[in-house]
Amino acid sequence: MELLLYLGIKRAGKSPEYLSGYAVSVEHHEAWTERVIITETYTDGKGNTKTRTRVTYVYHPDKWLIAFNTARVEEINKGLYREIISTWDASPIPIFPLHINCVSGGGGQRYDWDSLREHAFTSTYKGLYTNYIINSNSIFKSGVVTNETARELGLVDYPSFNGMESEAVLKSPLLDISITSEWERDIRLFNAFHGLANQIHVFVILFPANAGLQSALKQREFWRGGNKNEFTICLGIAEDLKVEWCKAFSWCDIPKMETALESWYLEHRELDFVKLSNWLEENVSALWKRKEFKDFKYLGKKLSPARSALVGFLTLAACALFIYVVYYIFAQGQLQ
Repeated sequence: MELLLYLGIKRAGKSPEYLSGYAVSVEHHEAWTERVIITETYTDGKGNTKTRTRVTYVYHPDKWLIAFNTARVEEINKGLYREIISTWDASPIPIFPLHINCVSGGGGQRYDWDSLREHAFTSTYKGLYTNYIINSNSIFKSGVVTNETARELGLVDYPSFNGMESEAVLKSPLLDISITSEWERDIRLFNAFHGLANQIHVFVILFPANAGLQSALKQREFWRGGNKNEFTICLGIAEDLKVEWCKAFSWCDIPKMETALESWYLEHRELDFVKLSNWLEENVSALWKRKEFKDFKYLGKKLSPARSALVGFLTLAACALFIYVVYYIFAQGQLQ
């Protein structure tokens, strides 16, 4: 009981973060057959318990894998595998995956990324980190913006995941504009190539210019200040697609990159994601230093009353389910 409660509190004190990377290789593991020796017990005609062994063969189908610069490896389907190798200018490299007790098959091929940026396959996935602020009552904690207020102000939720990617360019429901795939690609490439090295993930949120800087401040509150690796850029867009204002936010101790970008947009009013991504590339190493959330460790992991109640309820429910399952298995055994 105490262990479940501890694990529940530990998990409740974590927040998701968006992590990005790029594929460095894909692999095809060919189908193979495994020889398995099974030892089993049985009762003979005289009621004696004996053991015997038998051999069976297990078929393992083809498998396709993708490896990222972040050391993350995921299984993909054949269609995506073929799409990637048809894009990369690469030759197959024979591989021989280790398969215990393999009696047939089991070879494979690997293709390495050709190092061309335009051929990069990017991915965004969810990580978890300990957020000492979210459940605290410290001065660092942002105000609370309800979902109803967020809808009225045209704020945006964090994006969901679609396949192996997630949106990096978002827009307010109040803004009548279409986000192009090129805009997304520009920011995704930046996130992929700098996410690990610079510990950063960029979101760009487009608002109608007349929403004012207040919308960016409220967006920050709605996202509770953002996650530890996020650099969020809010842009006010006029009807002629000019950038009327820029407000960026993050958890950096010294907002060097926020201030520099806001100043840059005073002279570069066009909505140009190529120029924006180039600016980020040129300045991230010099101006960005992610906030170490362990600096907030002194705040502790105390949960809010609502979260404490939820964790307690879920822990009790898990205990009740465990007891029921054990009792059911025991009862079934008694009946046999």
